Amino acid sequence: MSSYKGILPKGFSIDDKYSILLFIKQGSNAETYRVKGTDGNLYFLKLFNYSKLHRSAFDSDNNLLEIELLKNVKHDNIVSYKDSGEIIYEGKKFGYLVLNFIAGETLAERISRELFNNFYDVQQIIIDVLNGLNYLHSLPDPIIHNEITPQNIMLDLSSNTPKAIIIDFGYARSFHQSTRVYNKVGLNLNYVASECFNGLYSPQSDIFSVGAVMYQMLFGLPPW
Repeated sequence: MSSYKGILPKGFSIDDKYSILLFIKQGSNAETYRVKGTDGNLYFLKLFNYSKLHRSAFDSDNNLLEIELLKNVKHDNIVSYKDSGEIIYEGKKFGYLVLNFIAGETLAERISRELFNNFYDVQQIIIDVLNGLNYLHSLPDPIIHNEITPQNIMLDLSSNTPKAIIIDFGYARSFHQSTRVYNKVGLNLNYVASECFNGLYSPQSDIFSVGAVMYQMLFGLPPW
């Protein structure tokens, strides 16, 4: 098991608004932490290392696309935006994104622990994901998530019935953006629709990924 503890130390204060509680995971160009706000609430904080981000991660005004997209979406089955900003740490500039805390686990963690033996549970999770995607795809400028995987579906376990919430919009893009801003490096190819290999993405690409996720929920392994 990796001993990596994250860039920011426990207790580090982000703009005097959020205090680092726990390092959660490291991605290819971002890290995720659990933080506590001055309001007493828990949040997820995603820290972006600008030096490791591909140019396609920014819009024409040099704003992080993931942050700009999440600022403008609100749905029960999509992780909620709270705050964002920039910090300087040890001479390097980082961007950060604060998201409302989800008490639960990823679908990947659930699958690795035990298989689903109730088709109703599978159906309910998939319906939640499709509801979230339908909202994104029905926006005036549709948003394509581009990375629907078990790792990017959180199960909110704060109530009796688990609720699926789509997270991680690092590869999300507007449907009308040039496909030149679609960088596939780092994607899990088990869930990627075939047209994406030719630089194309669409709402149907997300639906393909949902099908691959549902297959894994039923059989324990991706379809290939």
